[in-house]
Amino acid sequence: MIPAVLKRRSQFLEIGKLGSRSKTKTLTVICRKNGECSCPMVGYTASTKVGGAVERNKAKRRLRALVRELDREFVPGYSFVFIATPDTAICDFGCLRGDFMYCLRRSRSRADDAARNRC
Repeated sequence: MIPAVLKRRSQFLEIGKLGSRSKTKTLTVICRKNGECSCPMVGYTASTKVGGAVERNKAKRRLRALVRELDREFVPGYSFVFIATPDTAICDFGCLRGDFMYCLRRSRSRADDAARNRC
């Protein structure tokens, strides 16, 4: 299932505040269980710490490519924010894919645990 894209700042802030984080050298993933939307939602961000506009855009393009490639990993009811690091744009794509999968599964597991504890 192809995820919908987060566009509003308020959505990013809500997920950042209440979501579960997982971090590697190449990226950070924040996941939040989202009961209000049946489709998965994703957002991408890259700060100026990543580099200039060219490097930030390259990092986000690589993250979007991974989301398209691994769309079967996105199950309904979750929202994700992918945060690029300076290494996102320069690392090997296979290494980035491995880190992406690790962070995705770990943050989703933590979000499930957090949702169970809130009830």
